[in-house]
Amino acid sequence: MINILFEELPDAVEVSGKFYKISTDFRDWIAFFDMMSDNEIDQKQKMLTALAWFADEIPNNITGAYTALMDFASCSEIKKSPENQGKNNGNSGVPTLSWLYDSAYVLGAFRQVYGIDLIRTDYMHWWEFSALFEALPEETPMKKRIAYRQIKISDIKDKERRKQILKIKKAVAFPHEPISAEKTGEIFSF
Repeated sequence: MINILFEELPDAVEVSGKFYKISTDFRDWIAFFDMMSDNEIDQKQKMLTALAWFADEIPNNITGAYTALMDFASCSEIKKSPENQGKNNGNSGVPTLSWLYDSAYVLGAFRQVYGIDLIRTDYMHWWEFSALFEALPEETPMKKRIAYRQIKISDIKDKERRKQILKIKKAVAFPHEPISAEKTGEIFSF
């Protein structure tokens, strides 16, 4: 674990005992997570596409390279637990963050809290961005959206409160494509 307050942030990852330079700007890693969440790209293609995050040279050990990129993306060297990247603390696996759909709220939160204009910022290391994102106050609209998405409706006993939370959850839900009749049949077939 490193202390980001005084230790230099890495610009390379280690694969098979050798260090390889990688892209480190926050925009690159948001694009990385967008690519990884794209359901139209199969896992093998994601693994191969991820190699584009190597700056100069791609390691021969493709699996090791992919693992190193995933470790970097998780910011595990600066956090006690791996970055959940939108997962509900492992409880349900339901995404609670989308860099695509929440982008305006991320932009607004950084301006509101830190005075940082993410659009005009030339560069910010992914780990710095991630640390700042994690440290956003709970009262920011971005953090509230995540919190509402994490609420388990079944835990709410009061009927009126459950109705209110369901309405909020619907308002902050990610848009999704309509399910085809074929897919609906697969879901409900026994």
